[in-house]
Amino acid sequence: MSLPAQLVLWLALPSLVAAAPLAGTVRLASDDWCPFICASHGQINGGYLVDLTRQALAPSGLQVASLLLPLNRAVSETAAGAIEGVYAPSTDPRLQLSVPLAYSRACFYTLAGVAWRYRGGESLHALRVGVIADYGYDDGEMDAYIAQHRDSSASLAFAFGDAAGLTNLQKLLRGRFPVWLEHEAVARQLVAKLGAASRIRQAGCLAQALPLTIGFAAHDARAGQWLQALADGLRSLSASGQLAALRARYHLLPDEAATPAPNAR
Repeated sequence: MSLPAQLVLWLALPSLVAAAPLAGTVRLASDDWCPFICASHGQINGGYLVDLTRQALAPSGLQVASLLLPLNRAVSETAAGAIEGVYAPSTDPRLQLSVPLAYSRACFYTLAGVAWRYRGGESLHALRVGVIADYGYDDGEMDAYIAQHRDSSASLAFAFGDAAGLTNLQKLLRGRFPVWLEHEAVARQLVAKLGAASRIRQAGCLAQALPLTIGFAAHDARAGQWLQALADGLRSLSASGQLAALRARYHLLPDEAATPAPNAR
């Protein structure tokens, strides 16, 4: 004896709802940090993390709107619920972080002809290093050093704004501080943009690469669905070869692009 049609529909409703795709627009913000987040004329117009996130979330029915904001403001507005998320935040208890979408190693740079070289935290003694406010560099020794010396203008020179990386390079070239710390892929782009390759030298790198993620507000009930959709989309892009093509488009080295684990979330 068959069940009434209404009862069959009622029993099937939970599975239908669970299978329904996500919908809507997710607003993600960060500053100009090419090749990961690229901007011009006051708007984000591409970048590895931007394109990867858009492509990974599209199968779930989610659209991505990218907003150009200083990173510290992007984190604050995400935590406050004004926007949904932030590209490449540092670790913050206010955020839920996605699986790594890329890995980025930070290096030290000086003017050409300078003999100094980074050899661990002790080599930074009595030096003023140009960094970006609220950035993460290695989730380790260097980030701890920055936290410890945050109030010391003799040790750190902080840059702010949505083009802080370019500001720091310009300050190094003008002699405002002797050492600049920046993620290697970003530094390559900035130095090329200013045609400054002959004036800059790399002076050592941090041992630990920083995982680059998407951060959603920890209190947002939708965050778990977005994180799962992003992880699922990343696996699909990797399997199809689109991830490798995207890495090539932005000239990332093999160790700068993440390979998703089969059960990543």
